[in-house]
This record gives sequence, C-alpha cells and structure tokens, in this order.
Amino acid sequence: MDIKNKKVVVVGLGNTGFDSALFLAKKGADVFLTEIKETEQLHKEASLLNEKGIKTEIGRHTEKFITGMDILVVSPGVPDNALPVRYAERKNIPVISEIELAFIFSPTKKIIAITGTDGKTTTTALIGDIFKKAGIPVIVCGNIGNPFIGELENITEDTYVILEVSSFQLERTKNFKPLIGCLLNIAEDHFDRHLNMENYIKAKKKIFANQDENDFAILNYEDRYCREIVREIRANVFFFSHKSIEEKGVYQKGNVIISNLNGIKEILNIEETKLWGKGNIENMMASTLTGLLCNISPEDIREAIYNFTPLPHRLERVANINGVLFINDSKSTNPHSVINALESIEDNTKTILIMGGRNKDMSFSSVVQHFKKKVVLIILMGEAKEELAREFKNSGVPLILVSNVREAVEQAFKNAKKGSIVIFSPGCTSFDMFNNYKERGDAFKKEVFSLL
Repeated sequence: MDIKNKKVVVVGLGNTGFDSALFLAKKGADVFLTEIKETEQLHKEASLLNEKGIKTEIGRHTEKFITGMDILVVSPGVPDNALPVRYAERKNIPVISEIELAFIFSPTKKIIAITGTDGKTTTTALIGDIFKKAGIPVIVCGNIGNPFIGELENITEDTYVILEVSSFQLERTKNFKPLIGCLLNIAEDHFDRHLNMENYIKAKKKIFANQDENDFAILNYEDRYCREIVREIRANVFFFSHKSIEEKGVYQKGNVIISNLNGIKEILNIEETKLWGKGNIENMMASTLTGLLCNISPEDIREAIYNFTPLPHRLERVANINGVLFINDSKSTNPHSVINALESIEDNTKTILIMGGRNKDMSFSSVVQHFKKKVVLIILMGEAKEELAREFKNSGVPLILVSNVREAVEQAFKNAKKGSIVIFSPGCTSFDMFNNYKERGDAFKKEVFSLL
C-alpha cells in the first residue's frame, strides 16, 4: 500500500489510534486524526501528535476536517454510523482497521490470531508464554492491550505475532490472513454494535476468510457455530474438545489434555495448573494445540502452562473470609461468560451471584437454567438491574437490588454461609459506573479486602 503523501484520516484517539497515526506519519502520509470525545487527557495526547506534524480535532467529527482523504483507518470502537465512516463509504474511500494496516506492513506473516466471545486474552497470553518458553521470537499484541501497529518496529521476518482480535477489529479487514486462526467460541454478544447474531458471526469468521491450504484453523468442537463455520474454511482444520474426538486435535479426558495429532499422547494434567474453570480448560487446549502445530515440544508447552499465572478479573480468587470464597470475574460482559463462571462451580455449592452494569441489548434468559443446584441468591446492581430482575423473577432464586459495588459485597457477605462462594460476574459492560472492567474489578476487590 502506497501511503506516502496521501491524506489518511484516523478515527479514534485511544492506544490504537495514537499508534496508527504515528506509524502513518513515519511512512510519509499526511495524517489527520479525529476524536468525538473530549477530555483533558485526549487534548494532551493530541498535542503530542501535533508535535509530530499530525493534525487533530477533538470533541467532534467534521466533514471539513476529513474532506479530501484517500484512506480511512478506524479504531475498534468506532461504529459504522460515525460521520467519517459514512462519508468515506459515500465517496468510495477505503475504510480499514488497524490490524489490516499492520498486516499489510508487517515484516512477518507468521501471525497467530485468536478470537472468540470469551477467553481471548487468556489464550493469547498462554500461547505467548509457550513460545517464550520454547525460545521462539514472539510479540504478543492486539486487543490484549498493545496495538499490532505499535509493535511493527519490534518485529522481524522471523517473529511470531500472537494477536488477540475482536469482532470490531475483524469486521473492517480485507486481506488479513493469519497462519493460524483460532476461534474459541461464539455466543451472543455486542448486539449493541452488530445488531444480531448473523452479523456477529459474520465478523468473527473473517479470521478465516483469506486462509488457504497452507494455513491452520483451530475451533471448539463443542460449539455449534464453530462446527457450522468449518464448511467454509479452506485451511487445515483442527479441534479441541472436552470429549474424545476422532478429528485431529486435542481433547480432555478426566484431568488430562491429550493430543491425537501423531498418535495418542498425554500433554498435561489440568490439576497441576493454576487455572480454574471449564472456560480455562478450553483456553489451555487451544493453546496446547497451537504450540503442537508450531512443532513446540510437549515439555515446553506443559511447563509454560503449569507456570502461567491467571490474569486479573477472570475467575480471579480474591480472598477467603470466614470460609466464604470471593471470586472476581469482572471481565464477564455477556450472558455466555456468566454461564461459563457458573459452570466452573461444582453443584450443591451455595453460590451468591453478583451481576449488573450496562446491557448490550442481550437477553439473559439462557443463564437461568444454570442457577440450579448452586445459586442461592442473586444481587443486582447498575443500569440494567431492573431489567435483569424482570428476567430472573421466575427463577426461584431470591433477588436483592443494590446501588453500588460496596452494597453488593456487604449484602453478599451478610447472606453467605461458611463454604459459600460469592462470584462477581456482571454479564454487562462497566460503562454505566466505571471506565472499564479493570476499574470495576478493582473496586470489587477493594470492598472484599475491606471486610478483613
């Protein structure tokens, strides 16, 4: 792609937009960045870009600012109805995502891309640790926190890029082609952006769109959407499963993860890891399979996973107070993640579930059946608490509505018995009360620690 002296407009001044603008300027493009929000921090970052010759507008999108652009680069959070996107489409101007831009200019095409409704970040981090243990040059980036485009100067043709990609990032790709594409699962999510399940699946499966017979696709055998997508994939397909499978891949048998790629081989014992829950077993299987396909030894895979420290806010054990275990699952922002959290708890464990936040236009009716034999109390908070209360009113589980995290923790502890689990798995976004799920999870942990 020739961008020298071209007018390139970047939409969004998050980490992705900031790094994209700097990269484009270094490549000789005439860079304009537009951001609809306005804060003191955004003005500071805009000033840094201005010093590099990048023009910026903060607090608005104006047609005058973007007129004459040759390419539009959108950050993941930019919706299709944003003025710059509508303008570009009306003028037939190319609109691409940051990962598409990074892919085009990347010195390496050894890209392992991980997507899915849940588990992306943990799996991305696990695979990164496996490659590091094996001594293979690797960069871990993407939706995990550091944009792909910002890491290009650290990448050579021998580097493997372990890339977490969201549906928002994938929907604006055209040529993006990972060596290994991994789809962990698909469940209802982001309907506030994608509107329906069909559009969401369409975005997710773009991870495989340009792959061919020289590439690899890894999918969850027990996910019906994954099995349906397989028919469209041209790459070599491999599966992971909680049950024994004839298809090539890895599977769980008791507490052991087994590979059938070259005969039946035991790879690792789940009980010797620090990870907890059904979803994390899937993350470990997907990571194991990725390592094996890249010819990494079972020994290196095993050691990397055994030494892996669980990431914060994902089924994170916070404290055991008077026999009550508190678990922080603040990363939970959809019904599927709540189900995953509940499935990780053994039946007949008295469980108090704290939920709520801002809903993403999704129904939580699928969660109700997972209350059986474990959930004894549900505490609801945030913008969606009344809506969730209506969905759960016939579940047979008592409901308590509270105003904030502090009240939620206090009510949970007040009603908990010795041997109980209190799990904070909101199932909604944090944006009604917090800037992000991390801030929300930290608030929960602070309140739990205050009980001590």
